[in-house]
Amino acid sequence: MSKRLCFLTTNNIAEYEACICGLEALIAVGAKKVEVFGDSMLVVSHIKGEWELKEEKLRPYLEYAKKLLFSFEEVTMKHMPRAQNQMADALATLASLWEKGDQKLTQPVILMRSRIPCYEGLIIAHLDLEDEMKWYEDIRRYLEVREYPQSANSRDRATIRRLATQFTLAGGQLYKRFFEGLLLLCVTKKQSEQIMEEVHAGVCGLHMNRRVLAGKILRLGYY
Repeated sequence: MSKRLCFLTTNNIAEYEACICGLEALIAVGAKKVEVFGDSMLVVSHIKGEWELKEEKLRPYLEYAKKLLFSFEEVTMKHMPRAQNQMADALATLASLWEKGDQKLTQPVILMRSRIPCYEGLIIAHLDLEDEMKWYEDIRRYLEVREYPQSANSRDRATIRRLATQFTLAGGQLYKRFFEGLLLLCVTKKQSEQIMEEVHAGVCGLHMNRRVLAGKILRLGYY
């Protein structure tokens, strides 16, 4: 798995983005006891609390990474020299080299592309749950246990099967398959209202118009 950063960054920020991407992937599949290996001594030591943070631009990354750690029952973080982490280094090199339309390079397997820092979604990373009927419940149930609603006729069942090919389950959550392999977390009406409020007027909001607002919500990973 590799992730391409489509915004200006530094080596240390890229290391944090890689670490957080891995943590988010582990959370998505429901992992509880994990071992994290990183070739950045700075990132590993920051998260473990062994080194003092000196670059303020790294603070939101560190705070976000620490918040993610609360999703696990047990976490062990270890520094691994780059020479012993050749596969990760190769994936990072491929992701940084590949450009759309370049026929000289083979596109690597990129799980996602990011045009904004990962921590921008922090304020809405954990949404409130509610008992309302989820619009995607029929699709989720079909993917999970291959069952249809009792009232579904043959046409309804065919529609559910067709729609289900556009979604996937990970860690009990339903995700919409988007372009370039991006997976978007499916949310309910109430959750979507919370997301729009936070993105439009919250701590990461810019009071944007509806088209820009919708685009940013998709980039944050919600559908």
